[in-house]
Amino acid sequence: MTRLKKTGGIASAVALGMAAALVACGTNSPPSRSGATGDASSDAPQDGATLDAIEAGTDAGATDATLDASGDAKPDGAEAGPPDAGEDTGATDAGPDVQTFAVTVAARDTAFDTRDHFIASVEMQLSGEPFAESMGRDLTGYSRDFICQDPVCQASVYYDPTTTTTGPDGGPLGGVIDVPGFASAVESYEYSKQPMNNIAFESGAGTSLLFGPVLNPSGVTGADALALAQAWISDMAGGSNATSRFVKPFGATNPLGWPGLWPTLQPFTTWDPAIQPSNTAGCSISSDDDPGAKGALTCNDYECDYSTLHLPNRAGQVSSTIGPGASGWVGWKEALWTLNYLQVMHDAQEVPIDTVAPLVLGSVGIPGNDVTGSLHPGVYLGSSDIEGFQAGNFIQILDNEAQQWLSQLTTTDGATLSGFATIADALAYAPTSPLRWFPGTIQVAEQADASGFPMPASYTIVDASSALLDEAGLLGAFSSIYALTDQNNDEVGGSQPVQAYFDGDPFPVQNQTPDGEATLHDRALAMMRVIVVNMDRLHVDPTTGIFVDQTSIAGATPARGTTLSADVAAYTLLSLRTVRRALDSELTLYSNTKPDTAGIPSPLDTFPTVDGVAFSTRLDQLITALSGVFYDQLTAADGHAYAGWNVAAGAPTDTGTTLDAHTAAIRGLLVAYLATGSTKYRIRAQAVFDRVESTFYDTSSRLYRPVEGDHSLSVTFTPRRFGLLQAMLRDMYELVGVLPGNDALGALILDRVGRLDKIVLNGWDDRDGDQMVEWPSECAHLGTGPDSQPLGLGGLQMAERVLTGESGSTTDVFDAGNRMIATDREHDCVPEISAVGLPAALANSITFTLTPWTPAQQGQVLQDGGWVTP
Repeated sequence: MTRLKKTGGIASAVALGMAAALVACGTNSPPSRSGATGDASSDAPQDGATLDAIEAGTDAGATDATLDASGDAKPDGAEAGPPDAGEDTGATDAGPDVQTFAVTVAARDTAFDTRDHFIASVEMQLSGEPFAESMGRDLTGYSRDFICQDPVCQASVYYDPTTTTTGPDGGPLGGVIDVPGFASAVESYEYSKQPMNNIAFESGAGTSLLFGPVLNPSGVTGADALALAQAWISDMAGGSNATSRFVKPFGATNPLGWPGLWPTLQPFTTWDPAIQPSNTAGCSISSDDDPGAKGALTCNDYECDYSTLHLPNRAGQVSSTIGPGASGWVGWKEALWTLNYLQVMHDAQEVPIDTVAPLVLGSVGIPGNDVTGSLHPGVYLGSSDIEGFQAGNFIQILDNEAQQWLSQLTTTDGATLSGFATIADALAYAPTSPLRWFPGTIQVAEQADASGFPMPASYTIVDASSALLDEAGLLGAFSSIYALTDQNNDEVGGSQPVQAYFDGDPFPVQNQTPDGEATLHDRALAMMRVIVVNMDRLHVDPTTGIFVDQTSIAGATPARGTTLSADVAAYTLLSLRTVRRALDSELTLYSNTKPDTAGIPSPLDTFPTVDGVAFSTRLDQLITALSGVFYDQLTAADGHAYAGWNVAAGAPTDTGTTLDAHTAAIRGLLVAYLATGSTKYRIRAQAVFDRVESTFYDTSSRLYRPVEGDHSLSVTFTPRRFGLLQAMLRDMYELVGVLPGNDALGALILDRVGRLDKIVLNGWDDRDGDQMVEWPSECAHLGTGPDSQPLGLGGLQMAERVLTGESGSTTDVFDAGNRMIATDREHDCVPEISAVGLPAALANSITFTLTPWTPAQQGQVLQDGGWVTP
């Protein structure tokens, strides 16, 4: 098993050595300032203007720039990564794309749509460290400790550990700019993690875990509920060694040990993410580059005390609605990170420990244990103090969610909520059982509680319909977390780091028999069973055998819709493949590039049949049928991809003119290839990708256009659109671009990856293509910081924190006695969260404006319709 979580390598000295290896970054920092927010908007599009008009010279300010709407794709070899990083950087004879239109931000919607955000978040994680390793990068060659306050900076540097040497200042030499590698390994990966922590532990944007039915089975309130939570936190903190650094004694102002900890059970569906983070220095933590180096970074105190990360007006900022879509996609994300955190154990100095003597495995995690796994006595749960603690809490969250969905949040009539009488009943659920399903939207009414956390007082169905995309999220979540309980899965549930969690403390032993016990093993299996049966029962059109997106239910009578959307189909197929791999004991972290082997009997085959066949057989049938839809209905041999299929009309829902349809089709086709082993899906994916490049890629702005023939001055990205683009590029690279003879394709894809992540996420418009951030002029979203100085406001990514380079401080570099606050520590156009009052999370949408640009405007910013020097 490849350990993708960094456990060593270049220490924080990389931050100091980077300047010598790349550019002489100065030591001047902005003056100290308070946490006022910056301007969140920039210039709007010119009314009525189009790129066609500009090209014709009919618009004011027109240049002789031209837009090739067909997008003659040319890879930018400079952004394809370091030559010795394991990928081919050829196919650059035609030269890089020449950008003639500047990209600036016209508008950004900061609302938080939980389901769509975490669809993108799952893709961003898969497009993170594992993708960088597919590029041939060694993850220890990156550092997020970089600081530069100069007008020209570049944090995206890679130091190949096999060739790096040490300079006279102690820092590494030999670094090269690596835009796609750094954007993947560090930024996409950690950007995807930060909103998960925010919703699970920090913001309060959901119902409280204190009232979860597993943690609090009797439904006690007040001090009794708090005591149960404290007992759990104390046990988990001791087992992970978090008590040594982060979890403090309980008290009136610190009820759960970790200051400000707000553990969430069911996330709300939508909410306003505005926060008021403190920019007071009060925390010293290590980054992923230097595990165990306590005090390596001086950080804003919100990294150790979440109090100022709470929603300041929670009641006015949240929807107070929950649903299987929000919970499922957040849960899938939490499950992926938990699998990551449980790849290794660690000692008291956070040195990774793979195995210990079997006889002492039961002592791992006992405070003060003397188990030997390294030079330091004592071995603890998870990959580090923090991550071991968080992993346990994610497992607790998902276990409580499963129990709540099964026992409290189903319906048989669309009007009232109820549940299965037992887990055994849920495991035996079949198409012949009375219909019971998870309604789409549930309103939560809360009341104040003496525990200090709001208590759900009632749950009411708002929308009783069933959405296939919601079911896919739930299925992915509980299929993934099930792997932790499956001891037949040697690399996950059968590994020592995982078994140490399920040996009776902190979680009960999983007996491996699905007999309805009160364990995560059986609850996860029950969730998988109910969801797959209802996907089949509610969403498969009986005439064509094709899935449909939506099903409304009157009483207990389903009324299926007639449309299957391409993106819903792709994520449904992904979830079905995930459940099959989990049941076959083959689901492992990120190993998603080899076609599946033949299925084996499922633990769920002992229960009643599904449509007359064993559960595993019906699952195979659903996967095969849905795979075929991508080839036979949703795409054509010439590369056209359709937004959806109308089962009633037997025809596509459009003429194949949207980017989202094509990226979703590629996502689905390549999952189909992995699920079936048939290369016809991979060949069709190549045809669709070729059409994406020829039809939707705009060379003059270096952006993908959302609609064929679009020549407007505005381009909008949402989290789902961005996630599908990332997925297309990642999967095409890993499954097609690395094949022999595809060097040029691989290089082109890496160029697209670097540009997509940097402009859409970070809001860095590298107009001159030199791979250096000219700050602030190349920040596409520019406002004014609390210091009255220019401040990049990010792109779809609204802000960032320590794990991607923003500590809020430069004290660790400039040790002159006074703390120096930094609103953008590495000048990458993404601000620190306290500078803008927003979390490290994605916006609901971002709209870019395209404006004619030439090298004569280098170093200038667009202001009031004209180019000026900032």
